[in-house]
Amino acid sequence: MFKSVNGISPAELKHFLHKRAPSRNAMLILAAIVIGAGSALASVGLHKALEFLTMLRKTNAHQWWMFLLPAVGAATAVILSRNVFKESGGHGVGEVIAKVGLKQGILRPISIISALLTSLLTIASGGSAGPEAPVVVSGSAMGSNLSRLCRMSGQSRMTLIGCGAAGSISAIFNAPVTGMIFAVEIILGEWTPYHLIPIAISSVVATQTSRLLEGNVIPFIDKFPPMGVTDLGTSIVLALLAAILSVFFVRSIRHVGSACSSFTSKPWIKAAAGGLAVGLIGIFHPLALGEGYTSIKMAIHETLPAGIGVIALMVILRIATTSFTLGSGGLGGIFAPCLVIGSLFGALYYRIISQFIPQSILTGEGSYALLGMAGLVSGVMQAPLTSVFLVLEITHGYQDVMHIMTVTFLSSMLTHAFEPSSFYFKDLVEKGLLLRPKTDEKILADIDIEQLVNQDLAHASPQMTVTEFLKILSSTSQTHIPIIDSETKEFKGMVDVISARSAILDPKQQQSNISEVAIDRNAPIIDNNMGAAEILEIMNRSGKRTLPVMKDNSFTGFISKEDILAAYRGEMKSYSKRDNLF
Repeated sequence: MFKSVNGISPAELKHFLHKRAPSRNAMLILAAIVIGAGSALASVGLHKALEFLTMLRKTNAHQWWMFLLPAVGAATAVILSRNVFKESGGHGVGEVIAKVGLKQGILRPISIISALLTSLLTIASGGSAGPEAPVVVSGSAMGSNLSRLCRMSGQSRMTLIGCGAAGSISAIFNAPVTGMIFAVEIILGEWTPYHLIPIAISSVVATQTSRLLEGNVIPFIDKFPPMGVTDLGTSIVLALLAAILSVFFVRSIRHVGSACSSFTSKPWIKAAAGGLAVGLIGIFHPLALGEGYTSIKMAIHETLPAGIGVIALMVILRIATTSFTLGSGGLGGIFAPCLVIGSLFGALYYRIISQFIPQSILTGEGSYALLGMAGLVSGVMQAPLTSVFLVLEITHGYQDVMHIMTVTFLSSMLTHAFEPSSFYFKDLVEKGLLLRPKTDEKILADIDIEQLVNQDLAHASPQMTVTEFLKILSSTSQTHIPIIDSETKEFKGMVDVISARSAILDPKQQQSNISEVAIDRNAPIIDNNMGAAEILEIMNRSGKRTLPVMKDNSFTGFISKEDILAAYRGEMKSYSKRDNLF
């Protein structure tokens, strides 16, 4: 027995320590701070490495072999990703969304560095892609693995994945609000205080860490004059054209992917072929290579080459290099290409309408570059809130917020009419991998099937007589009895007691083997790895409410529709309890 110390009893001491122990929420906030700082370091590191290697590439641009560099970089990146890091490929963000929906947010630790290294090779060698996707994957993997290391709940793991994604976007664009909205609008798809508070904290920490390391630099700032009523009318037309261009852009990436797949099945050859096409374009137009932020600055500051045809060609070539890079399996993001193409498209649109509308009642070309960026990002990603705040934060064009919002929401809505799924979601929808929170599909996917399998069962052997079977039946409340071979332990079938009642109780059958009288050999077999939605579909198709479950060809037990539906109702009830952090 413990004695009291200075008049404090053991019970009082225990209460004192318990009150001061870190709570679950305090741990979550602390983890959000750590993830914010970590994702910022990853973003800054990738940015610095890209700057250095891009400068090195431009310094050697006169070398005859430089047109081969994008092919070598893309092929090397794919080989590293597939063969060394054992990644599945893809553009990164879609993979995170899929694992949030299907795999309870389990991301491999190696993803923290693999995405950064492979995208660095792709972009620095001249591939037209953005650095935001790899840092999102890296930050999300940090969140996933920190939650597992700290033995946090699945819900906390989802929140920390959002913290990693938000911190990455916040740091790389110096845009904390955009990072927060990106995480909840695109990655998690769920706006709850439980997610929002840690994600907001992570965004702030990541932005501040980035500013400490690189300074408070607004990427594309300029003095944009306020846009007027005439500009609002032209913005509506711009939104329509931006939607059309977004659809064309997304489909061109997919067409390149289909063409590469028909050409070869080897991922590194696809990437090399796409990289070679990019390199050949770069011979004639070097600005079409890399992440392309130089083109955005030229559009914002109104220093693009003169002429409408030149800008139109720049738009087409940037779409081509991005399509060849991402469509062939190159590793990188879509944010940066959308911003580049959008800024060029906005400048092009201004030059065309200024031929018919007096320039005195229009604002400058740079303001229309802003609108073009908002239209393309929103059209391709169909995430209007992310698009609005991204353009506002990276340009400080707040005085034109009404026009930017008009273009953003119209472009997203019009693009959705032609492409129902965004760039990130389309492949996931086609493969059935997109599960969003509080949908039936997501709730069913969250149900742990192993927990629902009834394993404590009485069983019978196929040689057992009906009389012996009835003795077993009298000692159990089971409505389904598995038939297991006593020697091989092989599952032979099951007896549905209710359906086989008349045969079992027939006096003439009492000495017959149960396997000859009442066994059901045609019941579908449920694999242990199947999800609840798939099991319910099999039950509905077969008309059976209880089915046998197998794991590694061994019988483990029965699962019933009633148990699945009860678990579904339990998940529904628990959602309302998960939304609040405090």
